[in-house]
Amino acid sequence: MKSFTILSLAASAVSATAQMMSVAAPSGTVAAAAGAMTHTVTVGGVKAAADPSGTPTPILGYSPEAISAAVGDVVEFVFMQKNHTVTQSTFANPCVKMAGGIDSGFLPNPSGKPGVTFQMTVPATDPMWFYCKQKNGTHCGKGMVFSVNAVESGEKNSAAYKQLAIAQNGTGLLPANIAPSGGASVAAAPPASTVTIAAGASAAATIAAGQGQTGDGTACSCACLCGANSFPQAAAVNSFGGFAGMLS
Repeated sequence: MKSFTILSLAASAVSATAQMMSVAAPSGTVAAAAGAMTHTVTVGGVKAAADPSGTPTPILGYSPEAISAAVGDVVEFVFMQKNHTVTQSTFANPCVKMAGGIDSGFLPNPSGKPGVTFQMTVPATDPMWFYCKQKNGTHCGKGMVFSVNAVESGEKNSAAYKQLAIAQNGTGLLPANIAPSGGASVAAAPPASTVTIAAGASAAATIAAGQGQTGDGTACSCACLCGANSFPQAAAVNSFGGFAGMLS
């Protein structure tokens, strides 16, 4: 009778242990397999200004930009300022979402608070390529890319993927925040205006108007004078911010 009681207690202890081991991982997290590693990658963020009163500089990148991971390892992306994604692409087409690929979607974190994360489990040892699909500022075209298990000794390495992203998408000038200058506002010229150059010149120029936002969200507008006269050959190709023209 005593022997039966001991066996019953032992069976109850085994059952309780089994129930504890079968508890599911918390919602929104990925449970790493036994022996697997968790790799932490920071997404975005800001760099403090040298002047304490200055504006921090946004970080358009992942840190680190490339990792080596085993099958079953978990990659945890920690999202910081301001609004980024982790989106899978192919090597040949950076900045273009791969059909059926992994995509965190936008996870905004304007204040950089802790706890904004996205996790994935590494399914194979094949290289995986990722980018940020934020078009406001063309983050991918500025080199915001990430890779898992890239063969660094081969042609398709992480540095080559980053350069390809910049080469294919870096010249797409899409709307981005414009830092306020603090100066007086200037009225925008009407679209498609025509201006005649003074001093006897007969060339006509078109003013192309644009709309945007300052860094604090205030609406603003700008105008570009085009076609007034010639530029040096190949001037301003792939340039940002304009080019001082050459007038005869």
